[in-house]
Amino acid sequence: MFNFRCAVCILFFTFSLDKVDLLENGLARTPPMGWMSWGYYMCGTKCEPGDDKCLDESLIMSVADAFYNEGYQEAGYEYIIIDDCWSEMQRDERGRLVADKKRFPRGMKFLGDYIHSKGLKFGMYTNVAPVTCMQYPGSYSYLKKDADTFAEWGVDYLKVDGCFVSEEILNESYIKLGKHLNNTGRPIVFSCSWPYYIQYIINKSPDYVQVAKYCNLWRNFHDIQTTWPSARGVLQYYESNYQLFSKYHGPGHWNDPDMLIIGTGALTHSQSRIQLAVMAMLSAPLLLSCNMKRITPYEKQLLQNMDLIAIAQDPLGIMAEPYDVIPGISSWMKPHLPRKGDLYPSYSFAFVNLNKNDAHGYIDLKRFSFNATDGYTVLDVFTGQYFLNVTPTDRIEVTVKGEDVTLYSLFPL
Repeated sequence: MFNFRCAVCILFFTFSLDKVDLLENGLARTPPMGWMSWGYYMCGTKCEPGDDKCLDESLIMSVADAFYNEGYQEAGYEYIIIDDCWSEMQRDERGRLVADKKRFPRGMKFLGDYIHSKGLKFGMYTNVAPVTCMQYPGSYSYLKKDADTFAEWGVDYLKVDGCFVSEEILNESYIKLGKHLNNTGRPIVFSCSWPYYIQYIINKSPDYVQVAKYCNLWRNFHDIQTTWPSARGVLQYYESNYQLFSKYHGPGHWNDPDMLIIGTGALTHSQSRIQLAVMAMLSAPLLLSCNMKRITPYEKQLLQNMDLIAIAQDPLGIMAEPYDVIPGISSWMKPHLPRKGDLYPSYSFAFVNLNKNDAHGYIDLKRFSFNATDGYTVLDVFTGQYFLNVTPTDRIEVTVKGEDVTLYSLFPL
């Protein structure tokens, strides 16, 4: 059951994490936004004529072009991240990683420069084992060398997997690699899979104090698949684990529910709304994984909804809390900026109906001790319309269609 924090308490929320020794590289003060290759392209190495899922230089350049030309960059999407399967199968004579010479003929420094020329940021992937999850060269025994190499290539974001290693190596290597990245002098966002492998492979409880100390963001759960049941299961997992995950979540240190699968053809319009709305409410990273040329006009409009992105990128970085307000509805509440007079924050409410039938109900503002004396104006985030003014003692009637979401933001008057 939801226990509402008073407005004054909310003002100090970000400071209540001082019991956690946070990573202080100054990065990822809001959740990263961008594109990652794995979810849709996976290990796309065949690259035959007509192959729709080829992971190569032209693909990465086309994503940079799409971000630059089609409004994604202005909306906040900035990281373009190459996942596994990008390298040759052997290191060079100096022990350095080498980009696949056929698929990335001009190398990773060229791609980094191209991405940077658009005002965007470049991300890459490695694993803390001797090989990656797909059996390409990993960074075990090469942590410093690889950190230096990534920095030389202009990498701004590094996703680090944890396949095929022991608990001891997981607990040591992420810390060592993070320190080596910081020592390069280049600002590199550090994305860890550390807690996932501790929980699901080692079968122990992750030490999130340590994870939050050394990582900017971290994976807690299984890879998302390009299906609605998978996306739905991820959202339900974060709902059920809110009490644990929210303790370590905030500017510079984020829980990562994995990629958005909007644009893959796997979701209906309403399912796309659900995934994006809940991810925004969670203050989760928003990383697309799709063919950018196949995003529909509606999906593009949804992904560039600035009222929704404002919720996702709110500087307070508070992870929305689930609570019961309508039977059968997954409901979330999130305080965020702007504040009125440094006392009265704004709030967003998401009402997620995972059932097939419509649901009807109301939200009773008295239950949450809203206290902006002049009341609130209510924005329907998906339509962009302000449709109601309310007092702290009012009810807001809510109807949520089957397998859909209603998302309202309330701003103090």
